Amino acid sequence: MLTPTECEDLKDWQIEKVGNHYLYVHPDCKMEKACGKNSLYLVGYFFDPHNSRKKPIDILTDFARECNIEKYPKLLYRLVGRFILIIKQDEDFIFFHDACGLKSLYYTLSKNEVYAASQPLLIGKVLKLQHKKIYNDYFNSDYVKNKKEHWIPSGLSFYKDVHHLVPNHYFRSSEKSQTRYYPHKNLPKRRYKESLNEFSTLLKNIVTTAHGHLDLAFSLTAGWDSRILLSCCKEIHESVTFYTLKYRDYPESHMDMRTPKLLSDRLKLKHEILDCQQGISEEFSLLYKQNTDMAHLNDWGKIAYGMLKTYPQDKVAVKGNCSEIGRCSSYPDGNHKVSITHLDVVQLVKGWSELKFIEDHIKSWLDEINNNIYDYLIFDLFHWEHLEGSWQAQSQLEWDIVQETFTPFNSRELLDLMLQISTNYRTFHNPALFVDAMKSLWEDVLAEPINNRPVKSRWHNIRSSLLKRTGLATPLYKMVNKWR
Repeated sequence: MLTPTECEDLKDWQIEKVGNHYLYVHPDCKMEKACGKNSLYLVGYFFDPHNSRKKPIDILTDFARECNIEKYPKLLYRLVGRFILIIKQDEDFIFFHDACGLKSLYYTLSKNEVYAASQPLLIGKVLKLQHKKIYNDYFNSDYVKNKKEHWIPSGLSFYKDVHHLVPNHYFRSSEKSQTRYYPHKNLPKRRYKESLNEFSTLLKNIVTTAHGHLDLAFSLTAGWDSRILLSCCKEIHESVTFYTLKYRDYPESHMDMRTPKLLSDRLKLKHEILDCQQGISEEFSLLYKQNTDMAHLNDWGKIAYGMLKTYPQDKVAVKGNCSEIGRCSSYPDGNHKVSITHLDVVQLVKGWSELKFIEDHIKSWLDEINNNIYDYLIFDLFHWEHLEGSWQAQSQLEWDIVQETFTPFNSRELLDLMLQISTNYRTFHNPALFVDAMKSLWEDVLAEPINNRPVKSRWHNIRSSLLKRTGLATPLYKMVNKWR
């Protein structure tokens, strides 16, 4: 938390005096500072996969030499990590965060002084906050009642005059508003093979660079995201650990339990299944609810309690989230509508249509983004800025209580490499891009089915999808029937 007033409740945290403000950082969270033409404070961490030996403090020191804020988006472009970057420039504060906003930032202004924190309850320790009407509308809704992982779009908060920093934006306290800095140009058009090679190389460099700086533990499921990250571990798999969470009502026979075990046995991975189906203690329940105002105690909280008992606390958890941005998650067959309304976007999340404040917010977002989209697709940016920037960011915020997280796909450069590729190669259920990348990185990881479907079956579906797109499916079907 950054505040102009001292906070007695946080006296045991790391404390840094920043002009007339105080910066409080939890003891378990990394913090670096560097002074030059500006004073810079890094809460969290970042790395440069193109220069793996550089430590966060080295990168930060280089940044401090640059006084022009307009150049910071370019400086941050190729970095990967989870962070808030605070820039002190004269009497002004500027805030950036990681590509997908997985390190959350909320802020407000009172008497022309800025207050900022990872979540609103921290600001509430030094400033009296007042709930908006939408707080009751939301938590009394059928959507919250029926949805375990309920969430709200990025940019919203439940408190008057408290705002959430949206991915692809920065906030300057003197301007009292957020500024969009991405996207800023059209995606390049290149051949698939060229983009595939760059994507595979960069993803592997991200994983190996992080391995050089962090003690990593990779989550394994039967899905695409964990499998492609595993393919980046061919040279390091003996020195990292792998784990699978057993949670909710998953039985031992569930594919997310069975497939990782078969794969680990085949590839000789150090793998463990962590039991997160335990009962939750009252003490932990209270602590978890105090950790964030939107705590999902009956779902994420139960899993977090299981991790508290079983997860190795010294290790940084590697998660495959954010890859869905480049995997057509909101239009799984790869067919993106030409004309999108705010109602089309709202319908992507079942239950949102009953909440007028969400509909209004999405309309404002879409009105703003239609003037700044270049050739990015709206549903891709929705997943980027809202699903990852809010739903996933909230999940990682809640689990900060038990683990630090590293998300290799939380890279603007990597996401751009994916989004410049035709949707034919990155459909949600059959991403040829991922199969081709895994074949080049570590083909053995394809020995077990992905999401319980063998690779041959998936390639059949990919071919069928391509035939439908070209209009050849029906003529071929008729020809086959005629030959029969």
